[in-house]
Amino acid sequence: MTLQLHDDGCRVDEHIGPDAFESVRSLWEQWQTHPNADIDFFAAIVKSRPSVVNPLVLVLFKKDSPVALAACRLEKVALPISFGYLKVSRSEILQLTVVYGGLMGAWDESVAVAFISHLRPLMRRMHIDAVYLAAMRLDNPVNMAAHRLVPFFLRDSLQKKNVHWWADLPDTFDSFLKKINAKHRSQLRSKERKLAHHCDAEIQMKIFQKPEEASRFCTTAEQIAQATYLRGMGEGFYDNEEMQSRLDLGARKGWMRGYVLYANEKPFAFWLGSLYNNVFYLDYTGFDSDLKDFAPGQILFIKMVESLCDEGGIRGIDFGFGDAEYKQRYGDRNWEESDLFLFKNTPGMLLANLTRKSATLVRVVTEKALQRVGLISRIKKRWRLSAQKSVGKNKKPIEDKTHVL
Repeated sequence: MTLQLHDDGCRVDEHIGPDAFESVRSLWEQWQTHPNADIDFFAAIVKSRPSVVNPLVLVLFKKDSPVALAACRLEKVALPISFGYLKVSRSEILQLTVVYGGLMGAWDESVAVAFISHLRPLMRRMHIDAVYLAAMRLDNPVNMAAHRLVPFFLRDSLQKKNVHWWADLPDTFDSFLKKINAKHRSQLRSKERKLAHHCDAEIQMKIFQKPEEASRFCTTAEQIAQATYLRGMGEGFYDNEEMQSRLDLGARKGWMRGYVLYANEKPFAFWLGSLYNNVFYLDYTGFDSDLKDFAPGQILFIKMVESLCDEGGIRGIDFGFGDAEYKQRYGDRNWEESDLFLFKNTPGMLLANLTRKSATLVRVVTEKALQRVGLISRIKKRWRLSAQKSVGKNKKPIEDKTHVL
């Protein structure tokens, strides 16, 4: 379907159905820049998730020339309403998800206005309850157009801002080390020696990147991830069908990089990322909490960076979502992002938006109050410890007897 929108000639073409993305493959492959929005990765997610109803691709034109593309999924999801780590309410809705990195091409103000203007009639016509645009930069033209064109009661007007960090990767590992405080470098070397002494073994790193290694990495990472606080919150790395499919694709395409730290042939820390268009995108991490005093995650991070520098030609490391301490330490620059929800004008969705706004307002006010008295980090740490304990009872022994270093 094609809809003319503005006097400047902008229009939107809709491509919907199981093979919707194939009809625009040449454009998509020309514009894709992020592994999450790669067309083959997109197809794999659509195939592996039962929640997906249909893929939907919107192509935007100016004067009959395609200039931009939005990669979307129609899916049945639980609308997230939360207070910190606590889930307040979850009700299933039909959602149009614009995937992270899925706004491809040249998005200027006029194209963004055309896109947002197209969403309202699209939601009515296809009975879509909400549109979710994942983690957009605050200065993105689409984000700014949504705030101008969509009434506040039909969108997130109290968006949670997240910091996204990036680290430039020099040509040599020595150059990277020079960016790190000398005292911190010394502390990490000391911790690695103490960790080796504690384990009575040499600390070694294994890299997983070949197709035949993807399944083994999944099993190994799961042994570590199952006991992390993220697992206690239902987040982080999971060895499941979707993850195996994702890593199999990444390994076959040459993107996958899995790093595991071992002692006595037992794994106790991992990092997983995708090397895509000369950028390394971090995805998941985890470490054995019993060894946290030795900073195994940071030890592995430094070894991972050394390996990436040795590969050569990599522009930088994208740390992904969140503002963790290690990202501030190793990152060079950052920007702000925020999820954006647009809701259908119905009593049910208006109530859902009001509930989300109320939960967000309470969270913001509470966090600011706790920050003023210096308690916010302590509360978050207690939440994480609580989540850690919830999985600690079911923690399985870490064994890797078949692995050869």
